[in-house]
Amino acid sequence: MTRLLERMPAVHGSISSRPQNPTYCSRNAKQPPLRLQAILIAKDCNPRGLTKHLPILASSREVPVIFLKDKPGGSFKLGEIVNLKTAMAIGFKPRGNSINKLIGEILGGNDCVPVNDVCE
Repeated sequence: MTRLLERMPAVHGSISSRPQNPTYCSRNAKQPPLRLQAILIAKDCNPRGLTKHLPILASSREVPVIFLKDKPGGSFKLGEIVNLKTAMAIGFKPRGNSINKLIGEILGGNDCVPVNDVCE
């Protein structure tokens, strides 16, 4: 997910919006980089440093971040979504399916939710 966010162009005026040359995968060289609808991060992941950079990176790309605050077990619940034992973060591509509609409802139809509003 970090690589995907890094390949997305930064929004001008953000902290990390320095001019950059976008990197494209060779098989998709003519296509623009994929955008994410939102990122869901488990708050209980350990070590925290593995996901600490995602909210800042997502904010610079105007990708909303949703934190799953579940005492212990948030990473297990995220893992169930993708048929893994655990998952620390999941990125959602805008595809128009039922999960995308649910994410849209959670975000209230907004394209961007400031990261400061969802962080502790």
